[in-house]
Amino acid sequence: MAAPMRAASLAAFLALATTLAAPAASATLGPLPHLQLTPPALLLAADDEEKPAEGDEPKEESTALPDKEVKVGGAVIGESMGGATGFVFKQGFYTQSDLGGFFRLGGFTPSAECDPGVNCKAVLTSQAQPYIGLSIGYDLMQWLGIQLSFGTGFVANAAPYGDAPNSPRDYGVTTLDVGLIASYYFLDRLAVALKLMGGGTFLTPEPDLGEPWYGGNALVGLGVRYATLLPDTFVGLDVNFHGAFAPASSGLLFIPAFSIAPVIKYVF
Repeated sequence: MAAPMRAASLAAFLALATTLAAPAASATLGPLPHLQLTPPALLLAADDEEKPAEGDEPKEESTALPDKEVKVGGAVIGESMGGATGFVFKQGFYTQSDLGGFFRLGGFTPSAECDPGVNCKAVLTSQAQPYIGLSIGYDLMQWLGIQLSFGTGFVANAAPYGDAPNSPRDYGVTTLDVGLIASYYFLDRLAVALKLMGGGTFLTPEPDLGEPWYGGNALVGLGVRYATLLPDTFVGLDVNFHGAFAPASSGLLFIPAFSIAPVIKYVF
């Protein structure tokens, strides 16, 4: 009888001790987490909602960046290279080269009707020979520029004098001119150009023994200029009339000539 009573007393003591210790443990460890069980049926339904349906394309992930229009090339081609919006080209210091043909008007050549070594027969033109020209200049504005030109043309079979046995039939005419270049652009990239220049002339060899080898020169030229799509480059064609004159014992020697040459111009 005593053993059951002891067991009951021990059980009651343990229950009382557990009841008293529970608040202290809660204060030390904090509240115990509460677990909530979700039924399996609800978990399967949530998985079906997240998965795309069979045959549907996956959705693209959105970003926080704003949408912007992409422009190929960056700049409008018409504004930088010409076209419907117009063509603007560089102006300033430039160099120019000319390489073409040269011939003089008039002159004299030998003939069987004359004494040997005497240029007695008049000719309409000399034989065509090379012409080389180099120029530097500055564009004062789009339609006007100033230019310094150096050029050499050669004359073949057209002596300056018809009654002088020592007058050469073949000689060179070198000119150093300065003048103005006027241009009119009747199209965006195509212009006509007018040249008015003057300077000095050097004849090699001299027109006759004892004659001066230097003189003056006047030049009038007409040409075209085309502004290419190459950077700062122009091409064209010039037809120039040269009037060279030099002092002589019989008066003033005049040598008229023409040059026809393609032109390449580069602006710095």
